[in-house]
Amino acid sequence: MPIIVLANPKGGAGKSTTALVLATTLAAEGATVTVLDCDPNKPIAGWRTGASNNPVEVVSDITESTILPRLDALRTQRQFVIVDLEGTASRLASRALSRAQLV
Repeated sequence: MPIIVLANPKGGAGKSTTALVLATTLAAEGATVTVLDCDPNKPIAGWRTGASNNPVEVVSDITESTILPRLDALRTQRQFVIVDLEGTASRLASRALSRAQLV
């Protein structure tokens, strides 16, 4: 299923907010959604901690060595996978972008 990667080399550009809005909207429509929180500040994981009864799965233990296997597994298990990257260029970002259907 689609892997959507939110990428921008600048921090504070709205990537995490966009990921949250998109994920919760898709889930509200009945889709299965996983968000990979690849930002070291873990803004989405922090949001998820305070949410109750929310069907969006959030995974925050992603590294450059685990991103590709995790994406490959999730693409067959979930209708949408949304990747929230940190605001910098990195090997992890390059790997996530290599699997994206939409950036």
